[in-house]
Amino acid sequence: MIQLTPATTQEDVQLIVPLAKEIWEEHYTSIIGPQQVQYMLTIFQSKEAILNDLDRGKKYVLVNLNNQTIGYFSYELIDKQLFLSKLYLKKDQRGKGNGRFLIAQIKDIAQKNKKRVIVLTVNKHNHASIAAYKTLGFTLVKQQQVDIGNGYIMDDYVFHYSL
Repeated sequence: MIQLTPATTQEDVQLIVPLAKEIWEEHYTSIIGPQQVQYMLTIFQSKEAILNDLDRGKKYVLVNLNNQTIGYFSYELIDKQLFLSKLYLKKDQRGKGNGRFLIAQIKDIAQKNKKRVIVLTVNKHNHASIAAYKTLGFTLVKQQQVDIGNGYIMDDYVFHYSL
């Protein structure tokens, strides 16, 4: 059974950092290349970046199965929306209904916090994730490009799920 644990301590963050590295290198290298993966790990998934996110009120949640951490997600409650910033599972845990379960939990969090929409971004070339979000009822609402520095751009779709 999947257990969700809020990540609030430096020890929790120490679990996330190597997990992010494993997942990002495996999944995103073919999409954005190894240099951009390393850059994004440093600016978005490092210990310092995650601790800064926590200090600014973003929430991180560890996903555990049989006492093993298999993934994590992060979100932020903004105005009338829940912004789902991160949702990552280890490769061997994808395609087993775990993502569907996590989205159901995220919908529950949004509803309990009286949010009307879940918003997320996904790389335009991340075809498997795009297909999964569409299957789960998310709607593509726009495209966006964000300059993240060092000559790199996040070239994303923005998806919404109305509650």
